[in-house]
Amino acid sequence: MDILLDASSQPPMTSASLAPLMERATVDVDALATVDTSGQWYLQGACRGLDAAIFYPDPDILEDVARALTVCAGCDVRETCLAHALGRRELTGIWGGTTERERRQVLRRRRSA
Repeated sequence: MDILLDASSQPPMTSASLAPLMERATVDVDALATVDTSGQWYLQGACRGLDAAIFYPDPDILEDVARALTVCAGCDVRETCLAHALGRRELTGIWGGTTERERRQVLRRRRSA
């Protein structure tokens, strides 16, 4: 079972104001393989109506990354969004409450398994 977003496996944050992001929920990414992403799930996303640029932050600016992740944290379709991103190999942006780096790690683990 591949777990993503486990706070203990995340690199330490450099800003105390970003500490709440360390408490992000865990996601069983193996289970995401069965999630149906064919519908219009995105219409229910917490990001709907927001400027898309929010979800394509400079990865080196932690405050901008945190802003996008905060939106995702309260989203009802976060897991579906993540399943979509992994299935489509979305290379950039914040998807399903994950960063580009986190998704690359999951895909590498899947290939080596």
